[in-house]
Amino acid sequence: MNLLRHTAIMLVTVGLAILSGCAGKEVPSDVMDEAQMASLLQDVYLLEGYYAVETGFQYDTLHPEMIASYDTLLSTYGITREYFEHSMEWYSRHPEIFQRVHDTVLARFDREIAATPTQAQPIANEIKVTPSPFN
Repeated sequence: MNLLRHTAIMLVTVGLAILSGCAGKEVPSDVMDEAQMASLLQDVYLLEGYYAVETGFQYDTLHPEMIASYDTLLSTYGITREYFEHSMEWYSRHPEIFQRVHDTVLARFDREIAATPTQAQPIANEIKVTPSPFN
């Protein structure tokens, strides 16, 4: 019985150590905090979406105007490219924290989409369905 209790205590201790190791990670002071990173990434995604639609931007090719737009965006946040890259490197090594940032961005987009009235009209009446000759 003593061995069973000792094993249970060890398992609980190890479990708590693992959980506290994951939860205790904080963003260091030389890295963008989660809120700022989420705001910046939201704007980056909007910028990339604009270029994808308007200019046929391909992710494998960065056009000079796209690079200039990134630089302008970073300057509006008052950060350098090096600071952004350093922050992205840190977040890439801490995927559980980066996932929280990404979830924040997605939640913001979802709220914006939900708050935007749609102008789309139902097209069900415009679609002409012809019976299949195979029925």
